[in-house]
Amino acid sequence: MAPGRPPVTPQLIVDTRGLFCPMPVIKTSDALKKIDPGALIEVVSDDPAIVLDLPAWCESNGHTIRHREKRAGAFRFVVEKGGAPGGESEGK
Repeated sequence: MAPGRPPVTPQLIVDTRGLFCPMPVIKTSDALKKIDPGALIEVVSDDPAIVLDLPAWCESNGHTIRHREKRAGAFRFVVEKGGAPGGESEGK
């Protein structure tokens, strides 16, 4: 994981500390529905499963992880929303 702050400023921060699988991914999905393709969110989680779950979910749903790090006991991801304007893929 790269050190330092994310290279860009996310539009939303999704703090899922204290939540465990599958809730961090569900909260991430909900947040991405609120923003346009190409926009960024930061996801913060202390669930160790997030390091596998979020990248796999992003890949299967057309989103891109732009930055990841572990800092102060939490995992932080910057996710870029993929897809066509108007929302993410149906059924995902």
